[in-house]
Amino acid sequence: DWREEYIEHRLRYYAYLNSGLKLYVDGECYFSENGLLDLLADELNGRQLYDAINHADKALEFAFTHTDDYGDTYYSFVNGTYTSEGGTHLSAFREGILKGVNEFSGKKFNGRDVRDGIVGTLAVKVQEPIFESQTKNKLGNTEIRSWIVNAVRDAVADHLYKFPETAELLLDKVQRNER
Repeated sequence: DWREEYIEHRLRYYAYLNSGLKLYVDGECYFSENGLLDLLADELNGRQLYDAINHADKALEFAFTHTDDYGDTYYSFVNGTYTSEGGTHLSAFREGILKGVNEFSGKKFNGRDVRDGIVGTLAVKVQEPIFESQTKNKLGNTEIRSWIVNAVRDAVADHLYKFPETAELLLDKVQRNER
């Protein structure tokens, strides 16, 4: 016995994590051309303030943008497993965003002001993941922290330099949060 909606949900996530791969179940195709960008677009449904900042390489893929909502929302994955409680990779991602925005702006914004309104997606590949529970909801590997922070910081700052209109909208949102 199984729940159709559970299987559909999992297949949709697998399609986002494996862009270009077509998964068929009972004649229905699950496909994502843009990976985590598609996940973000589906979750936001047009509520984003600017085009998503994204990055993808062999071991790390992420995308995020701001909305006018309060709080922050993340969809994080380790080796294809959804980590609902986040963990080391998610805290490093959040820190990397803060450092990238601060590096670009030359200011010292508060983490809460930068993160308020963010919706982000993150997928990492780790050789030997250490999860903090049997259910694999939270990653505990500490050695991955520094490379994720640095990669995210560099990608965010690069993106903001290349796309000044995105940078202006992001900084406007952060400054509104600060006020």
